[in-house]
Amino acid sequence: MNTKVGAIAMLISATGMGLVPLFSRWATRTDMFDGSKGLNAGNSIGALMATGRMGMGIIFFVCLLFLLKKVKVWRELKVSPAIIMGGVMIGLSLGCYVTATLLTSVANAILLIYIGPVVCIILARIFRKEPMTVIHYVCLVIVFAGMLFGNGLMGFKEGGFFFDFNLSTSTPDFPLAGIGNLAGLLSGFFYGSSMFFNGYRKDADTVARGVWNFIAATVASGSLTLALNFVGTVGGVEGWALDLHLTPFNWVGAVLLWIVCGPIALGFLLVAGRNLPAPDYGIIAYWEVPVALFVGLVVYSEALTINTILGIILVVGGGAYPSLSMFLQSRKLKANATKASTQQEEKALVTE
Repeated sequence: MNTKVGAIAMLISATGMGLVPLFSRWATRTDMFDGSKGLNAGNSIGALMATGRMGMGIIFFVCLLFLLKKVKVWRELKVSPAIIMGGVMIGLSLGCYVTATLLTSVANAILLIYIGPVVCIILARIFRKEPMTVIHYVCLVIVFAGMLFGNGLMGFKEGGFFFDFNLSTSTPDFPLAGIGNLAGLLSGFFYGSSMFFNGYRKDADTVARGVWNFIAATVASGSLTLALNFVGTVGGVEGWALDLHLTPFNWVGAVLLWIVCGPIALGFLLVAGRNLPAPDYGIIAYWEVPVALFVGLVVYSEALTINTILGIILVVGGGAYPSLSMFLQSRKLKANATKASTQQEEKALVTE
């Protein structure tokens, strides 16, 4: 392992992931910087954009199969339900997440998808009977509290601390904020589910598995697109038929979304995975959050309230703590091992 290379690769990958809100709005809005002017398509365009990115993932991993001469490995890989479900869940997660970035604030979208690690812990506890420590339960409560802060269900205002469980389904900037928040919540659930399913079949080659993952993800996000379009065209739900009339400017944003957040981010993610221990990998992945928040704040002028900031701190802190704890423990074990080795060498020199 080369941890320096791994850390740089992970930062690049997380930056690419964090730019999803930038490119998704670029690719779909009538005016990139003014959401009130609407989209150059129906609201199901978010799932379509996710399908394009998943499709680029297939192309990328197939290229890797040939470059690394792993076609035979891919053919011989026994495809299990866990491999397919891992792909399905990540396809649904990205479809819902891109939809959320279009219908609600960037802060809400990124806050809600990062309940994923906690969802994974809960699923592992229920289905794999993996133990949950007191810290895990505390982290679960912290992340849940962060969700409440971030969505304005509790927090601070002029009159002091408040609880208000009347969800705002519309704001001047985001008329469909309620649906956007729901999409964000679903993206977090599907993200956590993908992490859970990817916990199986660790024997599978990364590249060979990646091809099947992205085939399943493309089918899943494509199916979501068709389902939402069906609701809009046949069900008559206003605004959900695709109704594509993207401009050349929009298509530039779409291609950047599919490439920067696809092969580039995924490629560096593979490099990071091969050069970083899991705790380091998990911690640096959270760099995606400040990148996305920077996009919302600077590019789209979305003000952050004190309650949103607290919500993000709680969600990121609660989600990242298990990885941080593992990171500190592994560093301590490594330091102890180095110290013991040095003491043995010194003892050997004294004996001589």
